[in-house]
Amino acid sequence: MRKAFSTGMMTLLAASAVLSGCSGSDGQGGSGAADKTDKAGDKKPVTITFWHRWPESQQVFEKAIKEFQEKYPYIKVELPPIASSQYSAQLQAAVASNELPDIFANQNAVPTDQLYQLGLIHDLDDLFPQKKKDEFYEGTWTDGFTTMGGKVYALPHFTPRRFAHVMYYNLDVLKSFGLSEKDVPKSWDELVSVGKKMREKGGDVYPLILGVKTDWLMSGFMGQMASAIYPDVLPNDGAYVGFNYKKGEYEHNSPGFVQTLKFIKQLQDDKLLHPNSLVIDYREASALFAGGKAAFVIDGTFLTSELQKNNKFDHFGVAPLPTKDGKPQYYAFQGETKASVHVSKNTKHYEEVKLFLQFYMDRIYQLEMEMGVEGSPIKAHNENVKVDNPQFIQAQKIQDQMFILSPHQYIRNLAAVKVNTELNGKKPKETLGKILEGYMAGQIKDLEGTLSKFSADYNNALQESIKKVAGTGAKISINDYKFPNWTPFQPYTTNKYKELPN
Repeated sequence: MRKAFSTGMMTLLAASAVLSGCSGSDGQGGSGAADKTDKAGDKKPVTITFWHRWPESQQVFEKAIKEFQEKYPYIKVELPPIASSQYSAQLQAAVASNELPDIFANQNAVPTDQLYQLGLIHDLDDLFPQKKKDEFYEGTWTDGFTTMGGKVYALPHFTPRRFAHVMYYNLDVLKSFGLSEKDVPKSWDELVSVGKKMREKGGDVYPLILGVKTDWLMSGFMGQMASAIYPDVLPNDGAYVGFNYKKGEYEHNSPGFVQTLKFIKQLQDDKLLHPNSLVIDYREASALFAGGKAAFVIDGTFLTSELQKNNKFDHFGVAPLPTKDGKPQYYAFQGETKASVHVSKNTKHYEEVKLFLQFYMDRIYQLEMEMGVEGSPIKAHNENVKVDNPQFIQAQKIQDQMFILSPHQYIRNLAAVKVNTELNGKKPKETLGKILEGYMAGQIKDLEGTLSKFSADYNNALQESIKKVAGTGAKISINDYKFPNWTPFQPYTTNKYKELPN
């Protein structure tokens, strides 16, 4: 579907974007406030629709929208329920039919560059004078993510310093086995040792539970664990997870990934992994963890909120992921914001949308922190907002420690933005998470061979994407993806780019 969309939809939508869509508007995305009043001078009721893909933020949005509508009673904000697993398909269908909602969350399958080229998103420059931009983290305003051609086209949702993975531990379960926080494992061997002590007693409580059906989560935490074994391979970054920036190629068959997948399979074989792990998603895993069926669960930092709000469970702690031999791990950080919202170019209600987005920055960012979901994209919030939630504070602390500034091909060559758009339509349908699932289910026998083919397919897709963009006259090659002066665990500062050959 993505390949067909990438190759065929650009031409179709370039034409359709000039027409008024389902919401219809002038070229600037809607009429002014003067058009929203009746003869008596009162505001006419207005409805704006907001699509998002962050289940962890659902309760934040519900609370915030209620407050917003109390402040602006003539504006109704619709927040239709959309399963995060279905969001990509629903967004692509809306793009294809030019029927986007007023506000919608970004998604890698339809990157900012593609939406911009199709003329489907509204610039937000009037919301972001330079003084306001300066309140956000350095790197927030990056072409291809939040800006295009120097203009803002996306409002950040979370802090850019996310989405590192951590391990949660159930204090009640540990106590029931005569264990404490001192026994929380820092290495794979320690996890196995603690796990075997637990399983000696039998029963239906297991050391670790995973939601294997949530493949993006599996890909992310495996990459982070793998970084402790072979840090040259990027542990995350969407389409570039498993990329070796020293060599300029994908290397999913690296020792880090191979050993990490084999370790998880060994946990399963030794019955140290909850047997339901293979058939559940991360939310089901967290519910079983909160229900006392596992001592440990691996997830993102946002799980703090889900455990407390959804599962009504608070007797847990947060620790870094255990790694092979307890060696350091990291999560690549390239400065830009990857979780954001766009505004449809065809919205009829841009003035009301602006009011909501201003409220977003003033209230929703802080609510995310207060409700234990995630840090704010505005630096001062993270320093000044008081949060009475020790688990959330600990998770944020671990997350911050995991982030290491890494090389970024966009900074080196802006044409790489267009390559990424092409790559989205050409990359393999398989994912590391799906490979793990197949390996655990016994469907994949040759793990190294499968990972090697996966890398080869990704490398071919990248080469084809570079070739196509270069064919349009852009000066770009695979050399723009090679950073021989990168040393993992050392921040790749601006000066490092100056050392690279032209």
